[in-house]
Amino acid sequence: MAPPPTGPLTDIDSKQLTVTKSRRPLPKCPDSELGFGKVITDHMLKIQWHAGKGWGAPAIIAAGPIGLHPFAHVFHYAIECYEGMKAYVDDAGETRLFRPEMNMKRFNDSSARLCLPAFDGTELLACIKELLRVDKEWIPTKRGFAMYLRPVIFSTTPWLGLTQCSEAMILVLMSPVGPYFKSGFVPIKLSVDAKYIRAWPGGTGNIKYGGNYGSTVISQKEAASGGASQSLYVYDVDEFVTEAGTMNIFFLWTNERGEKELVTPTLEDGTILPGVTRQSVIDLANEWGECLVTEKMLPFREIAAAFDRNELHEIFGTGTAAVIQPIGFITHREKTFEVPKAAFAPGSFQLRLTNELIGIQYGKIEHPWSVVV
Repeated sequence: MAPPPTGPLTDIDSKQLTVTKSRRPLPKCPDSELGFGKVITDHMLKIQWHAGKGWGAPAIIAAGPIGLHPFAHVFHYAIECYEGMKAYVDDAGETRLFRPEMNMKRFNDSSARLCLPAFDGTELLACIKELLRVDKEWIPTKRGFAMYLRPVIFSTTPWLGLTQCSEAMILVLMSPVGPYFKSGFVPIKLSVDAKYIRAWPGGTGNIKYGGNYGSTVISQKEAASGGASQSLYVYDVDEFVTEAGTMNIFFLWTNERGEKELVTPTLEDGTILPGVTRQSVIDLANEWGECLVTEKMLPFREIAAAFDRNELHEIFGTGTAAVIQPIGFITHREKTFEVPKAAFAPGSFQLRLTNELIGIQYGKIEHPWSVVV
């Protein structure tokens, strides 16, 4: 067991950050060959935590393998969570992050749910910015390409007993990436999955916990075998909609009162990840004032009814990786619903959202959400 604390625990302090440059720079991949998450940059950020002491000095070091005790909790009890962020290069050559304070808050919220140690998100972000400066030449400059950042925190507690964390580590890894869906702004097909439940009330659906995603691989495999790109997860006898693959999901329809409405599943039942892109779409839609914006429990029968009324106009997924992904078809049991082609035409709601978000991310549109590193 860890010794009891004898004084205040130390938090992450960016002023203590050390940088040790790699002696063996890695080969860079041409933009045309970049996929998603297959190439790692030269350096990574590493910070260790010990109960009774707190966080040690952050260090930027050469990216590579790390040594862990075979009993480390992360191997046996999946005590880990992570974040997904992107950095972009604008026309002036400046590096930008998109609403990074939201990622830091969610990272802390995820950690708290898993009894991992809290940290000062502002200080961690300062260390992340320095990591981006160190490996700036790795950041792609082509539109649609970016630097994907993967902060991850996990318990390294070297004990087979299931107990509270006494040792932990944060790593921040970086990977230059191309478009998540190589097809670009092309609609995909979803398959409704009521068999494999991604998340449920009281569970971990509202944090970025690896276990939420690893357990969905079998669902994605079955969806692909049926010709779909992703699963649309539902739960309960009412088939409440949660997420589409790794994305939040939105429906633009005319409701039964004749009002145009943008609907997305609510965060209130704890099954939905509070996505940064999700919140940005909600904020922009409210600002534009073109339709009602509603977050609510959403049984699939309401979606089917909107299709049957010919009043479902657009469906799209949102996420850091894909930004906005148009959805053209949804298969539910033996029936396939098709979204109108106008949903993907110039001037559509989702295309205007996409252009606005990308413009902000790359600094084309001045906005407080875009933070210069």
